[in-house]
Amino acid sequence: MRTLNNYKLLIDKDCPMCQLYGGAFEKTGMIEQGTCSPYQTIDTSVSNSVDMNKARNEIAFYNTQTQEALYGLDALVYIITHSFSFLKPILKNIVVEFFLRKLYKFISFNRKIIAPSSPQLNERVCVPDLNLKYRFLYILLVVIASSTVLFHFTKPINEFMGWKNHLGREFLVCLGQLVWQSVILYKLPKDKLLDYLGNMMTVSLIGTLLLIPMLLINNQLPLLHLAYFGLVVGFMFFEHIRRCKILDIGWLPSISWLIYRVFVLFIIGFVIH
Repeated sequence: MRTLNNYKLLIDKDCPMCQLYGGAFEKTGMIEQGTCSPYQTIDTSVSNSVDMNKARNEIAFYNTQTQEALYGLDALVYIITHSFSFLKPILKNIVVEFFLRKLYKFISFNRKIIAPSSPQLNERVCVPDLNLKYRFLYILLVVIASSTVLFHFTKPINEFMGWKNHLGREFLVCLGQLVWQSVILYKLPKDKLLDYLGNMMTVSLIGTLLLIPMLLINNQLPLLHLAYFGLVVGFMFFEHIRRCKILDIGWLPSISWLIYRVFVLFIIGFVIH
């Protein structure tokens, strides 16, 4: 393993994904120990030579000898291909590079709604810019994933209750939650509202992922599905409260989130079943 020395990799100390790959680079010897440095507390000798505004959106890999820096995907590819040179033709392929660059930005611009954190006093704030394209894409993908999993998961429950199973209905329920919460929280600034909606969809994504194991078991016991679904929704509710606390937007979003779900259940059960 060829180790890169005399570098600083500026990562968001509150980002689990950044910590994961930064730690992996150090543990495998791709970069020397101590290379990973928190963006929030990096020494001014480095910050004065790095585009710190750009580094909020894309990690910076700073050469302490030449005082040059690489950012984002370019930094990751440089680190990886330095140790695994055979990957360079693949990662530099125009199609692969285009896809990876879009994927990197998609994750980077949404990382604070995937894993939110509260900024600490006397530290630089490492929050990426709001990118509407990637934010709306994230929300749409979660809506599609959640709707699809719910459609399959609730099938035995709907059959037991005598309700029809509709993929379109699940899709509309997910979209309806977005509209409902947007109306309730219309007084929030646009960026704050989009941060909240992103976090709310991450809660939905977590719930979706938790439903998949039960779905894979493929048992058709509706009461078991219903009980498990209740546990997942309960966990989602408390996770929703936790994220609202981090965003400092009070209890109203969590209360309205719960009211919407009860309201939808009533409509499905007694009006359009």
